[in-house]
Amino acid sequence: MKIKVVLSIFLSAFVAFFCCVFVHAQSNIDAYKDEYDFDEIISSIDDETLQILGEIGIDEISHESIFSVSPTKVFKAIFNIVTGALNGPVRFCVITIGVLILTSLLSSVADSDESVSLVGGSVIALSAAVPVAQIVTTSFSVLETLGVFTTAFAGVFCAVVSSSGNISGAVAYSSVTVFSNALFSGLLSELSQPVVNAMCSLGFLSCFDFFGFSARFSSTVKKVYVFFMSFVGTVFSGIVTIKGVLSNGADTLTAKGVRFVVGRSLPVVGGTVSETYSALISSLSLIKNTVGIFGIITVVITVLPTLIQLVLWVLCLEITVSVSESFGTQKAIGMLNVLKDTMVLLIATLSIVTAIFIVSVGVVIYAKGGFG
Repeated sequence: MKIKVVLSIFLSAFVAFFCCVFVHAQSNIDAYKDEYDFDEIISSIDDETLQILGEIGIDEISHESIFSVSPTKVFKAIFNIVTGALNGPVRFCVITIGVLILTSLLSSVADSDESVSLVGGSVIALSAAVPVAQIVTTSFSVLETLGVFTTAFAGVFCAVVSSSGNISGAVAYSSVTVFSNALFSGLLSELSQPVVNAMCSLGFLSCFDFFGFSARFSSTVKKVYVFFMSFVGTVFSGIVTIKGVLSNGADTLTAKGVRFVVGRSLPVVGGTVSETYSALISSLSLIKNTVGIFGIITVVITVLPTLIQLVLWVLCLEITVSVSESFGTQKAIGMLNVLKDTMVLLIATLSIVTAIFIVSVGVVIYAKGGFG
């Protein structure tokens, strides 16, 4: 009997020592880089985003790198993005105002105001064709890049989440990621791209619209589209939150059960082993939070240049609409309003897709799981 007790104590002490050494060795995120293949996440990031991440000081997926980011570097990076995005919208704004002034002067001396207005609207449409096509193409390219990054990120993040004690959370996040990629891939190809392309065509043809139908129709399409995407985003966020809360409760209950069994079954050192298990889960949760926050930062930076450019386009188009109204050039007003509505659709699409990613990852980060 005494021999069994001694062996049990020896075995318990050995397990406790092994776990302590394991926790100490694995508390550094560098030990996980090869195990969880962080390079797969890095390779899925586009070059522009990697450059901006480097500018703000995030050179790798590590707690130290993210924690040491300074506000000065962030504001400087945002300033560089804004200054780089100003070129296209401001140039179009200047050209459009110049054409509007010239059109107004010619209309005052010409016999046919309608013809002059039509020519002026056509010139504005031609000057907008190339930059608008570029920003539309860039927006959908960014959405495709987000899809690639989300797929690569999900595989690594699920592994990290599972090891941190949130097994149910990892399963829930994996299913949410697969569903969201399929959902938004379908929405982009079947809804967003056709609607945006149709709006662009409607905008360029609206200078020939003598009844103002194009502007009214585009405004209606914008309202319906934004409402539908917002509804989808709200429902999806609700589902993600519910699954996250339920999985968090299940993982917390499981972890407490493990700690209870270990604490009761191992004599003498059961409490020590139980606390060591909690320390191990806590260190792994730090890795989970670091990877999750890195993913959120990466997605925001991926979207931010295009989103800022779209906002600047909306502001410049709003300015040109105001100038057009002051000169009374109705043809230009309708076309500019349709183009502005198109930019709003793209802003809504990018914002909702980004918000879904942030919410889904944020719910997993918030979950205490294994050490709650």
